[in-house]
Amino acid sequence: MHKEGIHKKRGSKDYKTSWNFTLLYKSDNDPQIERDMEEIERTCVTFEKKYSKKDFISTPSKLLAALKDYDGLEAIVNAAKPWWYFALRTDSNSDDTKLAARSTHYEQRLTAATNRIQFFSLKIAAIPQSKHRALVNNPVLKAYKYSLERAFRGAKHCLSEGEEQLSSLLDQTSHTMWVDGGQKLLNERTILWKGKPIPVAQGIALLADQSMKDRQILNTKINETLKAASDYSEIEINAVVNHKKVLDERRKFSKPYSSTVLSYQNDDATVENVVATVSKRFDISHRFYKLHAKLLGVKKTTTADRAAKIGSIKRKFTFPEAVALVRDSFESIDPRYAAVLDQFVANGQIDAYPKKGKRGGAYCWGAGKEHTFVLLNHVDDITSTETLAHEMGHAIHTELSNKQPARYRHYSTATAEVASTFFECIAGELIEQNLSERERVVFLHNKILGDVMTIFRQIACFNFELELHERIRKEGQLSKEVMAQLLSKHLRSYLGDAVTVTDDDGYFFAYWSHIRNFFYVYTYAFGQIVSRALFEKWKADKSYAKKIEQFLNAGGSMTPEDIFASIGINVRDPKFFLAGLKGIEKDLDRLEKTAKKVWK
Repeated sequence: MHKEGIHKKRGSKDYKTSWNFTLLYKSDNDPQIERDMEEIERTCVTFEKKYSKKDFISTPSKLLAALKDYDGLEAIVNAAKPWWYFALRTDSNSDDTKLAARSTHYEQRLTAATNRIQFFSLKIAAIPQSKHRALVNNPVLKAYKYSLERAFRGAKHCLSEGEEQLSSLLDQTSHTMWVDGGQKLLNERTILWKGKPIPVAQGIALLADQSMKDRQILNTKINETLKAASDYSEIEINAVVNHKKVLDERRKFSKPYSSTVLSYQNDDATVENVVATVSKRFDISHRFYKLHAKLLGVKKTTTADRAAKIGSIKRKFTFPEAVALVRDSFESIDPRYAAVLDQFVANGQIDAYPKKGKRGGAYCWGAGKEHTFVLLNHVDDITSTETLAHEMGHAIHTELSNKQPARYRHYSTATAEVASTFFECIAGELIEQNLSERERVVFLHNKILGDVMTIFRQIACFNFELELHERIRKEGQLSKEVMAQLLSKHLRSYLGDAVTVTDDDGYFFAYWSHIRNFFYVYTYAFGQIVSRALFEKWKADKSYAKKIEQFLNAGGSMTPEDIFASIGINVRDPKFFLAGLKGIEKDLDRLEKTAKKVWK
């Protein structure tokens, strides 16, 4: 555990390692919070009065005027600063129940306010299909072409205005509060490790760096803790999955993942191709884990060992050192990217270290023109350094997307994961350059491990989610024991015979936050393979950095498929993802060959 406070960044001023919330508001009692919330509510009421009973779709010129007004509305409403201020405060200190209560309060008011303007998108979606093509191609509406395409694509899944409002209101109590409750329960639990209580998230982060004996002990403690928390998780998962089932049926989504794919602006066919291609090539991850066991000096491993380091890399990266390395890697692409990192560390936009009550994992949170914030749980290793690069990739994507008009600032999650993993690749290359030959074997092993975890593990999770949803839809509910067994089954599917998986390992479902963001995980595999293509193109031709900037600037102005097509990458080609997986096989060949020379 690290002491939070001020660190000195090489060649720069002191910077903070915890969030500086004054970038948003002076304090929890700042009167500006309420003023901002009232402005959001007032803006929604004004827009409703102006358009709810007015014809704004009968001519292109009327529609254009309304869309321009809606742009201004989005710029104010989508920031949602009062709500996400308290959401961030809660993530940094879930022990303070008053923060969670205020987050809920403002989320409810935000939902009520935005319900007033749902009529607008619903009325556009209700435009007869016979008029879609003419409107989309009308030169008067050129600036809104993609907005209209998205609206028309989702039109058949819209409910009535009253149902949409009710759905929004009930989402918090039927999903958000269930999930937040589980997160709070886990955040409050600690594991006694080497005489000290540590958060569950820290225990999971430390697992890979322990000796094989200690890994088994720590993994058992983690499993026991998650199993003890799974009574709640059983009820939570059954509740949120059944809630989704009801909505999917009402919205006429035939597949459990289709609503997610539509919201991320992908095509079902693209996602199904990713899932099928990766699932058919689980033999690659099986091969890796056999080699992984061999390099660890054993015949078989357990799930506790699946992310274990095969050897030590002496170099540790304190947070300031990680910042310096990541900064240098970003500058190699474009000095402007390094400048974004400088701004974040100087302003206190990164919360660096794990602590009791703080949310586990890592994320980047940005909304419009407001300051973007990054959450980490840094433990001074290379993985933490790569995570910093990953989350700052999201942050840079957010900053550049803000150049788009309000309607296109919010990029798809599918493109988000491409940006983050690309910048992680860049930092990884710089790390590798500073290692000895033996350490490079360790690093290459860890790089492939990262690919396996990001691609094969996440697709195994997607398959688990799909079976979980299908069975709950068919059977009504599942017990926590069955949920754990299902997850263990899908863990075995990608880990192979070289890894022993127990049913208790399946209780990780209680912790795995991604499965609460239904089917989100496919974006990791999609993003990793596409980012690898970007990285290879940049390595071959540094001028490709301009194309990468073009992608980062695009925000949500096109589908992910079209954004990548515009910079020479065809993700609609069924063979594209297969080629990406063959790249991992080549890395495995290199690891096997190099390890024979230097590994004993």
